[in-house]
Amino acid sequence: MNVRFMDTSIVMNLLEVPHMCADAESVKSEFAKAVAEKETLILPMSTIIESGNHIAHITNGTIRREKALKFQEFLKKTAREEAPWTFYGVELTKEDLEFLADEFPNRALHMGMGIGDMSIIRFYEKYKETTPGIGRIMIWSTDAHLAGYREMMTMKRRKNR
Repeated sequence: MNVRFMDTSIVMNLLEVPHMCADAESVKSEFAKAVAEKETLILPMSTIIESGNHIAHITNGTIRREKALKFQEFLKKTAREEAPWTFYGVELTKEDLEFLADEFPNRALHMGMGIGDMSIIRFYEKYKETTPGIGRIMIWSTDAHLAGYREMMTMKRRKNR
């Protein structure tokens, strides 16, 4: 089982959002391969929020509307479970919020990392802890600070066998 958490940079390339889709060809090619290989694609809530914000800030109104309508369809397919990805990360617990609050100043200062990216990392880590499996898990991103999250998952063993 291979699992990919989709970052905003991937969605921007899939939707071909102006000034944010320099890797559109390679992302679309890799996306097609991931779908064909039936990889588990995960769309975190923070990716949805960040993507919508980027689209809303497109300066050209005609292009903004075009991408907003394309994103609308993207969201509807997600809600109807017609998309090749799964929606994930809806519930932000008090512990998650505490973690983000504690980590944010340092990560913002030293890495330029925002809460959206931090929450993707947080849910990636939680997914690893709660999902048994064999295969690769990664954050799929064109951003270097997220693309480094990639590792092999191993079958978790029960302690009381």
